Amino acid sequence: MLDKILYHYYNEDYHKCLEYSEAYLEQDPKNALEYAMMASFKIGDYIKTLHYAKQIFHLCPSSFYGLMLAKALLFNKNFNDGISLLEELLQRQCFLKDELILELAFAYQNIGRLEEAQRLYKIALDKDMYNLDLWKNYAELYFKSNFEKALNAHNELCDFIQIMIQKLQKKELIEKKFTNGTNLQDRLEEKTQENLTVFKMQEYLNTKILPQKAYLLFKLLRLQESLTLFESLCEYNQDNAQFWQNYAKVLELSAHYQDAYNAYQKALSLHPHATYQFDLAYLLMRMGENDNFEEGKRVYESRLFYAHNETFSPYHYNKTIQAFNKEGIQVFKDKQILVFCEQGFGDTIMYARCLEKLCQIASKVLFAPQSLMYEMFKNQVKELSKQNDMFSNLKILKDFPKEFDYAMPICSLPLLCDIKLDEISKLHTPLIALEKPKNKKKKIGIFWFTPNAANSDLLRNVEFEFLIYALKDLDLDLVSFQVEGIDGLNLPDQIENRGVQLKNWNDTVYHLKDIDVMVSIDSAIAHLSLALDIPTIVLLAPRFDWRWGRFENPKSYFWPKANLLTFSNEEDTKKQLQNLVQNLITK
Repeated sequence: MLDKILYHYYNEDYHKCLEYSEAYLEQDPKNALEYAMMASFKIGDYIKTLHYAKQIFHLCPSSFYGLMLAKALLFNKNFNDGISLLEELLQRQCFLKDELILELAFAYQNIGRLEEAQRLYKIALDKDMYNLDLWKNYAELYFKSNFEKALNAHNELCDFIQIMIQKLQKKELIEKKFTNGTNLQDRLEEKTQENLTVFKMQEYLNTKILPQKAYLLFKLLRLQESLTLFESLCEYNQDNAQFWQNYAKVLELSAHYQDAYNAYQKALSLHPHATYQFDLAYLLMRMGENDNFEEGKRVYESRLFYAHNETFSPYHYNKTIQAFNKEGIQVFKDKQILVFCEQGFGDTIMYARCLEKLCQIASKVLFAPQSLMYEMFKNQVKELSKQNDMFSNLKILKDFPKEFDYAMPICSLPLLCDIKLDEISKLHTPLIALEKPKNKKKKIGIFWFTPNAANSDLLRNVEFEFLIYALKDLDLDLVSFQVEGIDGLNLPDQIENRGVQLKNWNDTVYHLKDIDVMVSIDSAIAHLSLALDIPTIVLLAPRFDWRWGRFENPKSYFWPKANLLTFSNEEDTKKQLQNLVQNLITK
């Protein structure tokens, strides 16, 4: 029976190997457990791997069996026990010390103990400096958490590769075998070794490491450096769709819009990924031209690829888009249309003005906003119906109805209602403009932080200290509408904190009634204050979201009255902000 187990294992028929190993457990526990453990690991059945690894390690507590048990624990998300076992095994100073160090580095990395992982990677690199996969793991350690550290590691790797290339060219370094993998079984069986050559080094650098470095420069908004590096790498990455998407982003943020468009199209020609499509849609809608907007709003439908959980019903959406593609907006005439929300609060407020066009087409519009917005829209539409019949066939719903003809996401209304770019600002929002308050001492609302912007490519938040610094010298009352992000922040006594009173968006409307000017980052409350016709200053980072237009000439196509202030240096921005506030409160 052992011969059959060995035969199937070395012929990579791991299912058969596992089957025979399990049948042989009572006759030869040690061999059967060993191959049951390894075969189950090979086929990815980590629950069985853990089961058999525990038994064989108890039977024979060798470092190899301990390593396999630790790997099984880690694969089953038991990180504490897996790491403890690896740390214990490392004390043995055994033959598998290098493998144990690598496995422990991976484990530390998985649970976010990155400094400890970095220390172990450096130990491993000192012993195996020609292992490029190990270098790549080291360089990517901080790739998602600290772009500056990740960039430094990439620079370190680039310098090392250049030194190797120079030594190879001068024959100071003889081409040699190196292990191109950190998987224990592969290393033991030496399946992945290949010759170290100048060509391979250059290819590795130009197709894997330098594109990542260019991306990190982009994430750090060192745009010109990123752009220059991307340009130098194009010929080596002709078939890499991700490369072209990242390059397109840098081109877009550098205001090279046509080149960005071409790069997005290049990415899509290699892979029709939904991310590439809606990134292209953002670019097209940012450009603010009718033809681009028409193409953009069609491509923007790709966002629903990732919105299955938020989409009311893919079946009803597909039915709607198919009917529209066949017959155009006439298919919705005299029909009951459900409008649901699949994006954030800001998008709901921004796109709500498109409901007017749909109300002109359909017999009844059933609008189901997010639950926190239900009361606001219900009360506003109720009041509007007393003033005119513009939204008389608009009904605000708390829950989705059972009967309707078609369903459409609110952000799809420009497409499905055939709304042109220059038509958007002429449509009315179903939110009633507030009367201008009569405060003797003017009140300025402030909002500076949203957690949704914390890890995005584009900066949106501003420092609270800057707002206070910019506005403290003005004879004004400051009112904070900040709900999140104020833990541990002691607001000065002169700032009224209304954020603690906001339970839903109807509360927010009520507390905005006496605000003379709103100063906000790109956020939902900025859209709301604009919809309520409150003079609003939107503070923008130098590179901002598509909704505010081109970088060199910011403009909102949804909110033409928005006062857009792009942040430069603190002193200049402070002066501009003070002047804007003074001008708005004296109008």
